[in-house]
Amino acid sequence: MVVKKTGALLLVTALSVSLLAACANNDKENNIDSSASETKSGAVESAPAADAGGKVSAEPVTATIFYFSPQFTITGDLPVLKKAAELTNVTLNNVAPIGGEEKQAYNLMLASGELPDLISYGTSELNTVAQEGALQPLDELIDQYAPNIKKFLEERPNVKKAMASTDGKMYVIPYVTDGDAKEAWFIRQDWLDKLSLPQPKTVDEYYNTLVAFRDQDPNGNGKKDEVPFFSRVSNNGVYALLPLWDSFYDFYIGDDNKVHYGPYEENYKAGMSNIAKWYKEGLIDKEIFTRGNNARDVMFNGNLGGSIHDWFASSSNFNVSAQGSVPGFSLLPFAPPASASGKVQEVTKRDTFNGRGWSISSSAKNPETLMKYIDFWWSEEGRRMFNFGIEGETYTMVDGKPIFTEEVLKQPSVVDYLASQYGSQLLWGAHQDYEYEVQWSNKVAVEGIKMYTDNGYINKNFQVPPLNFSMEAQNRLKEILPPIQTYVSENGQKWVMGGEDVDANFDKFNKRLKDLGIEEVLNLYQQAYEQYQQ
Repeated sequence: MVVKKTGALLLVTALSVSLLAACANNDKENNIDSSASETKSGAVESAPAADAGGKVSAEPVTATIFYFSPQFTITGDLPVLKKAAELTNVTLNNVAPIGGEEKQAYNLMLASGELPDLISYGTSELNTVAQEGALQPLDELIDQYAPNIKKFLEERPNVKKAMASTDGKMYVIPYVTDGDAKEAWFIRQDWLDKLSLPQPKTVDEYYNTLVAFRDQDPNGNGKKDEVPFFSRVSNNGVYALLPLWDSFYDFYIGDDNKVHYGPYEENYKAGMSNIAKWYKEGLIDKEIFTRGNNARDVMFNGNLGGSIHDWFASSSNFNVSAQGSVPGFSLLPFAPPASASGKVQEVTKRDTFNGRGWSISSSAKNPETLMKYIDFWWSEEGRRMFNFGIEGETYTMVDGKPIFTEEVLKQPSVVDYLASQYGSQLLWGAHQDYEYEVQWSNKVAVEGIKMYTDNGYINKNFQVPPLNFSMEAQNRLKEILPPIQTYVSENGQKWVMGGEDVDANFDKFNKRLKDLGIEEVLNLYQQAYEQYQQ
C-alpha cells in the first residue's frame, strides 16, 4: 500500500513544474517516527483504531503536516492538538510557513519533492494531485483502520459519493458541515408594526410592502431615504430576488433531476425584467452593485434598510448590535414569499463540504497509524474536541452536552478564538457539530432556523452537489465557463440599471450563451452528476 518515497517524489516534482507554470489556474524529510513503534522483529506494530480516545500507536510518534493559516500560528502545542497527542500518541509538526500566501506555499511544498505525512488543503486541488500519485488512496485504509469514518459513510452515502475522485477512489477526508439552514428572508418588523402591515406571504404582497417602505417614512425622519431591499455582493446581490419568479442565477438541480443553468432558461427573462422594474421604481438599493459586504452595517445601523435575504446567524445579530443607534430595531426572518408560480421554498442550503480536507501523502511511511489518527477526530471525544475545545477550559458538560463558557461566548468571533487559542475548528477533515453555532447564535436566528426547518421551506435537492470532473472536463470548463459567467454578469448589471431592455434582448442573450458553449457545459455537469448518483 505504501508508495516508495523516491518514485513518489520524482512524480510529484514533475507534477509541480506544470503546477507552478500555471500557478494562476490553481486555488523536510518524512518525519513520522515509525521506528519507535517497531517490534523486535522489525515489523510495524498495528495499533488499535481510535475510538473515544484510544491510542493509535503503542509508542509516541510525530507526523508532519502542511496546514497553512494566514491568521494564526498552528502548532502541535495548541491545547486541543496537545490533548489529542496525549490520547492518540500522535503529535503533529506543522511544516507550513508562517505568513505569505497559501497557494504559493502549497505549490512550493509540492515542488520541493519533500511531502509531509499529512496535507491539509482544498479538496479539489488534493484530488487533482492524487491523480499524479502524490496521495495515498484511502478506501482500504478507511475500511481497516477507521471505524468511525466508515460508520459515518455508511450512514451518509451522499458524502461517500462526493468523496470519490474521478477514478472512483477516495483520497481526501473532507470537512463535513452540519445542519441545512443557511439563509432566510428578513424584514424590519419594527417598520411593519409602525405601518400596521403584516409580513408578506407572496411576491405581490412583498412588492406592496416594499412600496410602503419607500413611500410611508417608516424610519420617521421625514425624508424619503429608505432603501426597501438591499443585499451584500457576497450573497448574490440583486440576484437573490430571482427565486421570486422561479428563476436562478447559477446551476441547480431541477424537479426532473437534471442539471440546469438559470440564466439559460425562459424564467430568467421574467425574473430579470421584474428586478429591473423594481430597481427603476426605487425598491432596490441603487448602489447594490457597488456598496460591498458592509451593506448591512450601513443600512441597519443607519436605520435605512428594510429587507434582505442573508445568513441567519449574522443577520439576526443586528437585533443586538443596531439597538444602540436604532432603539426598537427589530429584524425578523419570515417565510419565503410564494413565487410567481406559488412555490414557497428556500433555495439556499449549507454545502455538505466547506471545500477543505486532508490527505495522507504517498511518501508517508505509516499510513495505517495516520488513518487511525484522522479517525480519532471522528470519534465521539475527538469530534467534541474539534468543535468545542477542552473540557473545563472552553466548555463544561451540562446534562451530557458541551456548553461553552462565558469567556468563549463573549468573544467577537467564537470560531477565530477557538482556532487561534485552542486549535479546534481547524479547516481539515472532521465533522462539524451545528450545536456549537447554536450556542452563540441570536435567539432570533435559532427560532428562524426552526421555522424554516420545521415547515420544510428548504429545498434540499436544489443545489448541485460537489461534483468530480475528469482532467479533460476540468480543462474544458476552465476554457469555456469563465466567458459565459462574465457575459451573464455584464448583461445582468446592464439590464437591472436600465441600459438595455430585458424582453427585447433576451433571445439574443440566449443565443450568445449557446454560441459560448453553455450546452457543452451543461452536458459536462450532467455527466458528472450522473456519476455522482451511481
